[in-house]
Amino acid sequence: MTSARLRLVTSLVTAFGFSAQAQQPRFELVQPELFAASGGQPNAWADFDGDGDLDLFVGFRQDSPNRLYQNDHGRFTEVALAMGVADGADTRAAAWGDFDADGDPDLLVGFTRKSNLPAKLYRNDGAGRPFTDVAATMGVESIGETRQPSFIDYDNDGDLDLFVALRDAPNRLFRNDGARFTSVGRALGVDDPRRTVGAVWFDFDVDGDLDVFVANQNGDLNGLFRNDGARFVDIAGSLGVDAAGRATTSGSNGPSVADFDNDGDLDLFVASYGPNYFYRNDGPGKFTEVAAAVGLAGGSLATPSRWGDFDNDGRIDLYVSSYIDKPVNERDFLFRNEGGRFTDVIPELILKRGATHGTQWVDVDRDGDLDFSLANNNPNGTHSLYRNLLPAPEASRSVQVEVLDASGRATRAGAEVRVYASGTRKLFGMGIVDTGGGYCSQNVMPVHVGLGTTARVDIEVTLMGKGGRHATRLEGVEPAARRGAAITIRAR
Repeated sequence: MTSARLRLVTSLVTAFGFSAQAQQPRFELVQPELFAASGGQPNAWADFDGDGDLDLFVGFRQDSPNRLYQNDHGRFTEVALAMGVADGADTRAAAWGDFDADGDPDLLVGFTRKSNLPAKLYRNDGAGRPFTDVAATMGVESIGETRQPSFIDYDNDGDLDLFVALRDAPNRLFRNDGARFTSVGRALGVDDPRRTVGAVWFDFDVDGDLDVFVANQNGDLNGLFRNDGARFVDIAGSLGVDAAGRATTSGSNGPSVADFDNDGDLDLFVASYGPNYFYRNDGPGKFTEVAAAVGLAGGSLATPSRWGDFDNDGRIDLYVSSYIDKPVNERDFLFRNEGGRFTDVIPELILKRGATHGTQWVDVDRDGDLDFSLANNNPNGTHSLYRNLLPAPEASRSVQVEVLDASGRATRAGAEVRVYASGTRKLFGMGIVDTGGGYCSQNVMPVHVGLGTTARVDIEVTLMGKGGRHATRLEGVEPAARRGAAITIRAR
Protein backbone atom coordinates (compact mmCIF):
# COMPACT_ATOMS: atom_id res chain seq x y z
CA MET A 1 0.00 0.00 0.00
CA THR A 2 1.40 3.42 -0.93
CA SER A 3 1.91 6.03 1.76
CA ALA A 4 -0.75 8.25 0.17
CA ARG A 5 -3.29 5.46 0.16
CA LEU A 6 -2.40 4.55 3.75
CA ARG A 7 -3.00 8.16 4.82
CA LEU A 8 -6.35 8.11 3.02
CA VAL A 9 -7.46 4.89 4.76
CA THR A 10 -6.33 6.24 8.12
CA SER A 11 -8.31 9.44 7.56
CA LEU A 12 -11.42 7.50 6.61
CA VAL A 13 -11.41 5.14 9.57
CA THR A 14 -10.69 8.01 11.94
CA ALA A 15 -13.63 9.94 10.54
CA PHE A 16 -15.90 7.02 11.35
CA GLY A 17 -14.67 6.79 14.93
CA PHE A 18 -12.21 3.93 14.49
CA SER A 19 -8.44 3.71 14.40
CA ALA A 20 -5.62 1.21 14.35
CA GLN A 21 -5.62 1.65 18.11
CA ALA A 22 -9.05 0.02 18.26
CA GLN A 23 -7.61 -3.06 16.57
CA GLN A 24 -4.89 -3.62 19.12
CA PRO A 25 -5.10 -2.25 22.68
CA ARG A 26 -1.84 -0.80 23.94
CA PHE A 27 -0.78 -0.64 27.58
CA GLU A 28 2.49 -0.08 29.40
CA LEU A 29 3.57 -1.16 32.86
CA VAL A 30 3.67 1.46 35.62
CA GLN A 31 6.49 1.14 38.20
CA PRO A 32 6.84 -2.59 37.53
CA GLU A 33 9.43 -3.05 40.26
CA LEU A 34 6.96 -1.75 42.85
CA PHE A 35 4.09 -3.99 41.74
CA ALA A 36 6.15 -7.15 41.15
CA ALA A 37 5.18 -9.33 44.12
CA SER A 38 2.96 -12.39 43.59
CA GLY A 39 0.13 -13.54 45.81
CA GLY A 40 -2.30 -10.65 45.23
CA GLN A 41 -6.02 -11.39 45.48
CA PRO A 42 -8.46 -8.48 46.01
CA ASN A 43 -7.53 -5.02 44.73
CA ALA A 44 -9.63 -1.90 45.32
CA TRP A 45 -9.31 1.83 44.61
CA ALA A 46 -10.31 4.94 46.57
CA ASP A 47 -8.90 8.37 47.37
CA PHE A 48 -8.15 7.60 51.00
CA ASP A 49 -6.04 10.72 51.60
CA GLY A 50 -8.37 13.22 49.89
CA ASP A 51 -5.77 14.64 47.49
CA GLY A 52 -7.77 13.98 44.32
CA ASP A 53 -5.78 10.91 43.23
CA LEU A 54 -7.10 7.36 43.50
CA ASP A 55 -5.05 5.10 45.77
CA LEU A 56 -4.81 1.30 45.67
CA PHE A 57 -5.22 -1.39 48.32
CA VAL A 58 -4.10 -4.95 47.48
CA GLY A 59 -4.77 -7.97 49.70
CA PHE A 60 -2.30 -10.88 49.62
CA ARG A 61 -2.01 -14.49 50.54
CA GLN A 62 -0.51 -15.24 53.93
CA ASP A 63 3.08 -15.25 52.67
CA SER A 64 3.03 -11.48 51.98
CA PRO A 65 1.61 -8.49 53.91
CA ASN A 66 -1.19 -6.43 52.43
CA ARG A 67 -0.21 -3.23 50.67
CA LEU A 68 -1.62 0.28 50.35
CA TYR A 69 -0.27 2.38 47.51
CA GLN A 70 -0.57 6.14 47.89
CA ASN A 71 -0.92 7.90 44.55
CA ASP A 72 0.78 11.28 44.17
CA HIS A 73 0.11 12.59 40.66
CA GLY A 74 0.63 9.15 39.12
CA ARG A 75 3.61 8.13 41.25
CA PHE A 76 2.94 5.43 43.85
CA THR A 77 4.44 4.86 47.29
CA GLU A 78 3.68 1.84 49.50
CA VAL A 79 2.36 3.03 52.92
CA ALA A 80 0.40 0.09 54.39
CA LEU A 81 2.58 -0.34 57.47
CA ALA A 82 2.57 3.37 58.26
CA MET A 83 -1.20 3.49 57.82
CA GLY A 84 -1.83 0.41 59.98
CA VAL A 85 -3.31 -1.90 57.33
CA ALA A 86 -0.39 -4.27 56.57
CA ASP A 87 -2.07 -7.47 57.75
CA GLY A 88 -0.15 -10.66 56.99
CA ALA A 89 -3.09 -13.09 57.08
CA ASP A 90 -4.54 -14.70 53.93
CA THR A 91 -6.73 -11.85 52.62
CA ARG A 92 -9.66 -12.59 50.33
CA ALA A 93 -11.79 -9.44 50.38
CA ALA A 94 -11.50 -5.66 50.47
CA ALA A 95 -14.12 -2.93 50.19
CA TRP A 96 -13.91 0.85 50.48
CA GLY A 97 -16.92 2.77 51.78
CA ASP A 98 -17.63 5.82 53.92
CA PHE A 99 -19.66 3.96 56.55
CA ASP A 100 -19.46 6.79 59.11
CA ALA A 101 -20.26 9.49 56.52
CA ASP A 102 -17.40 11.72 57.58
CA GLY A 103 -16.22 12.42 54.04
CA ASP A 104 -13.37 9.91 53.68
CA PRO A 105 -13.48 6.24 52.65
CA ASP A 106 -13.04 3.50 55.23
CA LEU A 107 -11.82 -0.02 54.48
CA LEU A 108 -13.26 -3.47 55.21
CA VAL A 109 -10.73 -6.31 54.95
CA GLY A 110 -11.80 -9.97 55.07
CA PHE A 111 -9.73 -13.11 55.59
CA THR A 112 -9.95 -16.89 55.20
CA ARG A 113 -11.22 -19.04 58.04
CA LYS A 114 -7.89 -20.82 58.39
CA SER A 115 -6.30 -17.49 59.30
CA ASN A 116 -8.53 -17.47 62.41
CA LEU A 117 -8.68 -13.70 62.09
CA PRO A 118 -11.98 -11.80 62.17
CA ALA A 119 -12.79 -9.29 59.47
CA LYS A 120 -11.42 -5.82 60.13
CA LEU A 121 -13.23 -2.55 59.61
CA TYR A 122 -10.59 0.12 59.31
CA ARG A 123 -11.95 3.59 60.07
CA ASN A 124 -10.21 6.34 58.15
CA ASP A 125 -9.43 9.13 60.62
CA GLY A 126 -8.03 11.44 57.94
CA ALA A 127 -5.16 13.93 58.11
CA GLY A 128 -2.57 11.22 57.44
CA ARG A 129 -3.36 9.35 60.66
CA PRO A 130 -3.23 5.53 60.66
CA PHE A 131 -6.49 3.64 60.19
CA THR A 132 -8.23 2.28 63.32
CA ASP A 133 -9.85 -1.16 63.40
CA VAL A 134 -13.37 -0.67 64.77
CA ALA A 135 -14.93 -3.97 63.67
CA ALA A 136 -15.61 -5.15 67.22
CA THR A 137 -17.05 -1.88 68.48
CA MET A 138 -19.19 -1.50 65.34
CA GLY A 139 -20.55 -5.07 65.57
CA VAL A 140 -19.16 -6.52 62.33
CA GLU A 141 -16.39 -8.68 63.76
CA SER A 142 -16.79 -12.26 62.56
CA ILE A 143 -14.62 -15.17 61.44
CA GLY A 144 -15.35 -16.98 58.20
CA GLU A 145 -14.30 -17.65 54.63
CA THR A 146 -14.96 -14.04 53.62
CA ARG A 147 -15.69 -13.22 50.01
CA GLN A 148 -17.55 -10.21 48.51
CA PRO A 149 -18.17 -7.33 50.94
CA SER A 150 -20.32 -4.42 49.75
CA PHE A 151 -21.15 -1.10 51.35
CA ILE A 152 -24.66 -0.34 50.08
CA ASP A 153 -27.78 1.45 51.32
CA TYR A 154 -30.31 -1.37 51.11
CA ASP A 155 -32.99 0.43 53.19
CA ASN A 156 -32.71 3.87 51.52
CA ASP A 157 -32.14 5.70 54.79
CA GLY A 158 -29.09 7.59 53.52
CA ASP A 159 -26.25 5.70 55.19
CA LEU A 160 -24.15 2.76 54.08
CA ASP A 161 -25.05 -0.69 55.33
CA LEU A 162 -22.68 -3.65 54.94
CA PHE A 163 -23.21 -6.96 53.14
CA VAL A 164 -20.63 -9.74 53.48
CA ALA A 165 -20.70 -12.89 51.34
CA LEU A 166 -19.26 -16.01 52.98
CA ARG A 167 -18.15 -19.22 51.30
CA ASP A 168 -18.61 -21.42 54.36
CA ALA A 169 -21.48 -19.84 56.29
CA PRO A 170 -24.71 -17.90 55.66
CA ASN A 171 -24.18 -14.47 54.13
CA ARG A 172 -24.57 -11.51 56.45
CA LEU A 173 -26.25 -8.13 56.13
CA PHE A 174 -25.53 -5.45 58.71
CA ARG A 175 -27.83 -2.44 59.02
CA ASN A 176 -26.04 0.82 59.80
CA ASP A 177 -27.65 2.30 62.91
CA GLY A 178 -25.11 5.09 63.36
CA ALA A 179 -23.15 4.17 66.46
CA ARG A 180 -23.23 0.47 65.57
CA PHE A 181 -24.25 -2.05 62.92
CA THR A 182 -27.05 -4.54 63.56
CA SER A 183 -27.07 -7.99 61.92
CA VAL A 184 -30.38 -8.28 60.00
CA GLY A 185 -29.64 -10.79 57.24
CA ARG A 186 -31.54 -13.66 58.83
CA ALA A 187 -34.57 -11.56 59.67
CA LEU A 188 -34.72 -10.17 56.12
CA GLY A 189 -34.15 -13.51 54.38
CA VAL A 190 -30.91 -12.63 52.60
CA ASP A 191 -28.66 -14.90 54.72
CA ASP A 192 -28.05 -17.31 51.84
CA PRO A 193 -26.49 -20.49 53.34
CA ARG A 194 -25.06 -21.63 49.98
CA ARG A 195 -21.36 -21.25 49.18
CA THR A 196 -21.25 -17.65 47.98
CA VAL A 197 -18.09 -16.21 46.44
CA GLY A 198 -19.43 -13.18 44.56
CA ALA A 199 -22.24 -10.65 44.77
CA VAL A 200 -23.41 -7.51 43.00
CA TRP A 201 -26.18 -5.09 44.02
CA PHE A 202 -28.39 -3.26 41.49
CA ASP A 203 -32.03 -2.25 41.07
CA PHE A 204 -32.88 -4.95 38.55
CA ASP A 205 -36.67 -4.48 38.81
CA VAL A 206 -36.54 -0.65 38.72
CA ASP A 207 -38.65 -0.26 41.86
CA GLY A 208 -36.34 2.11 43.71
CA ASP A 209 -34.28 -0.15 45.98
CA LEU A 210 -31.18 -2.29 45.56
CA ASP A 211 -31.48 -6.02 44.96
CA VAL A 212 -28.60 -8.48 45.14
CA PHE A 213 -27.38 -11.28 42.88
CA VAL A 214 -25.19 -13.87 44.61
CA ALA A 215 -22.86 -16.26 42.75
CA ASN A 216 -22.48 -19.63 44.44
CA GLN A 217 -19.93 -22.44 44.14
CA ASN A 218 -19.85 -26.27 44.21
CA GLY A 219 -22.95 -26.65 42.06
CA ASP A 220 -25.13 -24.55 44.37
CA LEU A 221 -27.85 -22.56 42.64
CA ASN A 222 -27.18 -18.85 42.21
CA GLY A 223 -29.56 -16.40 43.87
CA LEU A 224 -31.23 -13.14 42.93
CA PHE A 225 -32.75 -11.61 46.02
CA ARG A 226 -35.45 -9.06 45.27
CA ASN A 227 -35.62 -6.31 47.86
CA ASP A 228 -39.24 -5.95 48.92
CA GLY A 229 -38.49 -3.53 51.73
CA ALA A 230 -39.38 -5.66 54.74
CA ARG A 231 -38.03 -8.84 53.16
CA PHE A 232 -35.70 -10.20 50.46
CA VAL A 233 -37.10 -12.92 48.20
CA ASP A 234 -34.94 -15.20 46.02
CA ILE A 235 -36.51 -15.22 42.56
CA ALA A 236 -33.49 -16.45 40.58
CA GLY A 237 -35.26 -19.65 39.59
CA SER A 238 -38.35 -17.94 38.24
CA LEU A 239 -36.17 -15.56 36.20
CA GLY A 240 -33.92 -18.33 34.89
CA VAL A 241 -30.69 -16.93 36.36
CA ASP A 242 -29.97 -19.62 38.97
CA ALA A 243 -27.75 -21.84 36.74
CA ALA A 244 -29.83 -24.90 37.54
CA GLY A 245 -28.65 -28.38 36.59
CA ARG A 246 -24.90 -27.97 36.74
CA ALA A 247 -22.50 -30.42 38.36
CA THR A 248 -20.95 -29.99 41.79
CA THR A 249 -17.61 -29.36 40.06
CA SER A 250 -19.09 -26.19 38.53
CA GLY A 251 -19.95 -22.93 40.21
CA SER A 252 -20.13 -19.19 39.77
CA ASN A 253 -17.71 -16.57 41.00
CA GLY A 254 -17.53 -12.93 39.96
CA PRO A 255 -20.78 -11.32 38.77
CA SER A 256 -20.81 -7.83 37.26
CA VAL A 257 -23.37 -5.55 35.63
CA ALA A 258 -23.18 -3.14 32.69
CA ASP A 259 -25.32 -1.84 29.86
CA PHE A 260 -23.54 -3.64 27.01
CA ASP A 261 -26.16 -2.80 24.36
CA ASN A 262 -26.81 0.84 25.37
CA ASP A 263 -30.53 0.34 25.84
CA GLY A 264 -30.59 1.96 29.28
CA ASP A 265 -30.76 -1.08 31.57
CA LEU A 266 -28.16 -3.21 33.31
CA ASP A 267 -27.20 -6.62 31.94
CA LEU A 268 -25.64 -9.29 34.17
CA PHE A 269 -22.46 -11.29 33.48
CA VAL A 270 -21.54 -14.21 35.76
CA ALA A 271 -18.00 -15.60 35.57
CA SER A 272 -18.04 -19.30 36.38
CA TYR A 273 -16.22 -22.60 36.66
CA GLY A 274 -17.87 -24.31 33.72
CA PRO A 275 -19.82 -22.12 31.31
CA ASN A 276 -20.02 -18.38 31.88
CA TYR A 277 -23.48 -16.84 31.90
CA PHE A 278 -24.50 -13.55 30.36
CA TYR A 279 -28.04 -12.42 31.02
CA ARG A 280 -29.31 -9.67 28.75
CA ASN A 281 -31.83 -7.46 30.50
CA ASP A 282 -34.97 -7.39 28.35
CA GLY A 283 -37.02 -5.25 30.69
CA PRO A 284 -37.83 -5.26 34.40
CA GLY A 285 -38.01 -8.84 35.56
CA LYS A 286 -36.89 -10.49 32.32
CA PHE A 287 -33.43 -11.83 31.43
CA THR A 288 -32.25 -13.80 28.38
CA GLU A 289 -29.05 -15.89 28.53
CA VAL A 290 -26.86 -14.94 25.52
CA ALA A 291 -23.24 -15.75 26.50
CA ALA A 292 -22.52 -18.07 23.58
CA ALA A 293 -24.45 -15.93 21.12
CA VAL A 294 -22.38 -12.81 21.85
CA GLY A 295 -19.00 -14.55 22.27
CA LEU A 296 -18.61 -14.47 26.06
CA ALA A 297 -18.63 -18.18 26.84
CA GLY A 298 -14.83 -18.55 26.60
CA GLY A 299 -12.75 -19.94 29.45
CA SER A 300 -13.61 -22.74 31.86
CA LEU A 301 -12.27 -21.41 35.16
CA ALA A 302 -13.41 -17.79 35.10
CA THR A 303 -13.07 -16.08 38.46
CA PRO A 304 -13.78 -12.32 38.50
CA SER A 305 -15.11 -10.05 35.78
CA ARG A 306 -14.95 -6.30 35.30
CA TRP A 307 -16.55 -3.96 32.73
CA GLY A 308 -14.88 -0.86 31.28
CA ASP A 309 -14.86 0.97 27.94
CA PHE A 310 -11.08 0.88 27.49
CA ASP A 311 -11.17 2.32 23.95
CA ASN A 312 -13.85 4.99 24.61
CA ASP A 313 -15.87 3.95 21.57
CA GLY A 314 -19.17 4.06 23.45
CA ARG A 315 -19.48 0.28 23.80
CA ILE A 316 -18.44 -1.11 27.16
CA ASP A 317 -15.87 -3.93 27.15
CA LEU A 318 -15.27 -6.80 29.57
CA TYR A 319 -12.21 -8.27 31.27
CA VAL A 320 -12.60 -11.84 32.53
CA SER A 321 -9.83 -13.47 34.51
CA SER A 322 -9.25 -17.10 35.38
CA TYR A 323 -8.20 -19.16 38.37
CA ILE A 324 -5.01 -21.17 38.15
CA ASP A 325 -3.69 -23.86 40.49
CA LYS A 326 -0.55 -24.51 38.46
CA PRO A 327 1.90 -22.05 36.87
CA VAL A 328 0.14 -22.07 33.49
CA ASN A 329 -3.17 -23.79 32.80
CA GLU A 330 -5.62 -20.93 32.22
CA ARG A 331 -5.60 -17.43 30.76
CA ASP A 332 -7.43 -14.12 30.93
CA PHE A 333 -9.66 -12.52 28.30
CA LEU A 334 -10.16 -8.92 27.25
CA PHE A 335 -13.44 -8.96 25.36
CA ARG A 336 -13.89 -5.91 23.14
CA ASN A 337 -17.52 -5.01 22.50
CA GLU A 338 -18.00 -4.69 18.76
CA GLY A 339 -21.72 -4.02 18.94
CA GLY A 340 -23.71 -7.18 19.43
CA ARG A 341 -20.66 -9.44 19.70
CA PHE A 342 -17.40 -9.59 21.66
CA THR A 343 -13.87 -10.41 20.44
CA ASP A 344 -10.90 -11.31 22.63
CA VAL A 345 -8.15 -8.71 22.08
CA ILE A 346 -5.98 -9.20 25.16
CA PRO A 347 -2.48 -7.77 24.58
CA GLU A 348 0.55 -9.99 24.88
CA LEU A 349 1.88 -7.74 27.65
CA ILE A 350 -1.02 -8.76 29.89
CA LEU A 351 -1.52 -12.29 28.56
CA LYS A 352 1.99 -13.41 29.41
CA ARG A 353 1.40 -12.56 33.06
CA GLY A 354 -0.92 -15.54 33.37
CA ALA A 355 -4.38 -15.73 34.86
CA THR A 356 -5.59 -13.39 37.54
CA HIS A 357 -7.77 -12.82 40.59
CA GLY A 358 -8.17 -9.08 41.19
CA THR A 359 -9.09 -6.93 38.18
CA GLN A 360 -10.03 -3.24 38.08
CA TRP A 361 -10.50 -0.59 35.38
CA VAL A 362 -9.51 2.85 36.69
CA ASP A 363 -8.35 6.16 35.23
CA VAL A 364 -5.33 6.37 37.47
CA ASP A 365 -3.59 9.24 35.62
CA ARG A 366 -6.79 11.25 34.99
CA ASP A 367 -6.31 11.52 31.23
CA GLY A 368 -9.80 10.30 30.27
CA ASP A 369 -9.11 6.67 29.40
CA LEU A 370 -9.21 3.59 31.60
CA ASP A 371 -6.02 2.11 32.93
CA PHE A 372 -5.96 -1.36 34.44
CA SER A 373 -4.76 -3.06 37.61
CA LEU A 374 -4.64 -6.75 38.39
CA ALA A 375 -3.65 -9.01 41.26
CA ASN A 376 -2.36 -12.48 40.48
CA ASN A 377 -1.96 -15.03 43.26
CA ASN A 378 -0.08 -17.49 41.07
CA PRO A 379 3.55 -17.93 42.28
CA ASN A 380 4.74 -16.60 38.90
CA GLY A 381 2.32 -13.67 38.85
CA THR A 382 2.42 -10.01 39.79
CA HIS A 383 -0.04 -7.33 40.93
CA SER A 384 0.71 -5.07 38.00
CA LEU A 385 -0.64 -1.67 37.03
CA TYR A 386 -1.00 -0.93 33.31
CA ARG A 387 -1.33 2.54 31.76
CA ASN A 388 -3.64 2.78 28.76
CA LEU A 389 -1.84 4.31 25.76
CA LEU A 390 -4.98 5.43 23.94
CA PRO A 391 -4.16 8.55 21.86
CA ALA A 392 -5.32 11.87 23.28
CA PRO A 393 -8.22 12.42 20.83
CA GLU A 394 -9.76 9.06 21.76
CA ALA A 395 -8.98 9.52 25.45
CA SER A 396 -11.04 12.73 25.48
CA ARG A 397 -14.17 10.85 24.34
CA SER A 398 -15.45 10.07 27.82
CA VAL A 399 -17.01 11.53 30.92
CA GLN A 400 -16.32 10.56 34.49
CA VAL A 401 -18.95 11.22 37.11
CA GLU A 402 -18.44 11.29 40.88
CA VAL A 403 -21.78 10.76 42.59
CA LEU A 404 -22.07 12.17 46.11
CA ASP A 405 -24.94 12.76 48.51
CA ALA A 406 -26.28 16.22 49.35
CA SER A 407 -23.57 16.65 51.99
CA GLY A 408 -20.76 15.74 49.61
CA ARG A 409 -20.11 12.20 50.84
CA ALA A 410 -19.68 9.03 48.82
CA THR A 411 -22.70 7.12 50.12
CA ARG A 412 -24.54 6.44 46.83
CA ALA A 413 -23.32 2.97 45.80
CA GLY A 414 -25.69 1.55 43.20
CA ALA A 415 -26.68 4.92 41.74
CA GLU A 416 -27.05 4.81 37.94
CA VAL A 417 -25.35 7.27 35.59
CA ARG A 418 -26.71 7.78 32.07
CA VAL A 419 -25.19 10.03 29.42
CA TYR A 420 -27.32 11.44 26.57
CA ALA A 421 -26.66 13.53 23.51
CA SER A 422 -27.32 17.07 24.71
CA GLY A 423 -30.95 18.10 24.48
CA THR A 424 -32.12 14.61 23.49
CA ARG A 425 -32.86 11.20 24.95
CA LYS A 426 -30.30 9.52 22.69
CA LEU A 427 -28.29 7.39 25.09
CA PHE A 428 -24.51 7.25 24.64
CA GLY A 429 -23.95 4.92 27.60
CA MET A 430 -24.48 4.27 31.28
CA GLY A 431 -22.67 3.01 34.35
CA ILE A 432 -23.28 2.26 38.00
CA VAL A 433 -21.57 3.48 41.17
CA ASP A 434 -19.62 0.42 42.27
CA THR A 435 -21.32 -2.12 44.54
CA GLY A 436 -18.68 -4.84 44.26
CA GLY A 437 -16.66 -6.83 41.76
CA GLY A 438 -13.21 -7.49 40.35
CA TYR A 439 -12.73 -10.35 42.84
CA CYS A 440 -14.32 -9.66 46.19
CA SER A 441 -13.54 -5.93 46.07
CA GLN A 442 -15.38 -2.61 46.07
CA ASN A 443 -14.09 0.77 44.91
CA VAL A 444 -15.00 4.36 45.66
CA MET A 445 -14.28 6.06 42.35
CA PRO A 446 -16.02 7.94 39.54
CA VAL A 447 -18.23 6.22 36.99
CA HIS A 448 -16.51 6.22 33.60
CA VAL A 449 -18.63 6.31 30.44
CA GLY A 450 -16.94 6.09 27.03
CA LEU A 451 -18.80 8.07 24.39
CA GLY A 452 -17.26 7.53 20.97
CA THR A 453 -17.68 11.27 20.47
CA THR A 454 -16.77 14.62 22.00
CA ALA A 455 -20.21 16.14 21.39
CA ARG A 456 -21.98 17.98 24.20
CA VAL A 457 -23.84 15.66 26.56
CA ASP A 458 -26.41 15.69 29.33
CA ILE A 459 -25.76 13.56 32.42
CA GLU A 460 -28.55 11.99 34.46
CA VAL A 461 -27.96 10.35 37.83
CA THR A 462 -30.66 8.09 39.26
CA LEU A 463 -30.43 6.99 42.86
CA MET A 464 -32.55 4.92 45.19
CA GLY A 465 -34.09 6.82 48.09
CA LYS A 466 -37.18 7.32 50.16
CA GLY A 467 -40.14 7.19 47.81
CA GLY A 468 -38.31 5.32 45.05
CA ARG A 469 -36.01 6.40 42.24
CA HIS A 470 -34.88 10.01 42.00
CA ALA A 471 -33.09 11.65 39.05
CA THR A 472 -30.66 14.57 39.02
CA ARG A 473 -29.67 16.05 35.67
CA LEU A 474 -26.72 18.13 34.48
CA GLU A 475 -26.96 19.53 30.95
CA GLY A 476 -24.56 20.83 28.34
CA VAL A 477 -21.35 19.12 29.44
CA GLU A 478 -18.40 19.28 26.99
CA PRO A 479 -16.39 16.05 27.32
CA ALA A 480 -13.27 17.35 25.56
CA ALA A 481 -13.00 20.26 27.98
CA ARG A 482 -13.34 17.91 30.97
CA ARG A 483 -10.89 15.25 29.82
CA GLY A 484 -9.87 13.23 32.85
CA ALA A 485 -11.50 15.59 35.36
CA ALA A 486 -14.40 14.02 37.21
CA ILE A 487 -17.72 15.85 37.21
CA THR A 488 -19.20 15.88 40.70
CA ILE A 489 -22.98 15.53 41.00
CA ARG A 490 -24.66 15.74 44.37
CA ALA A 491 -27.71 13.55 43.95
CA ARG A 492 -30.63 14.02 46.32
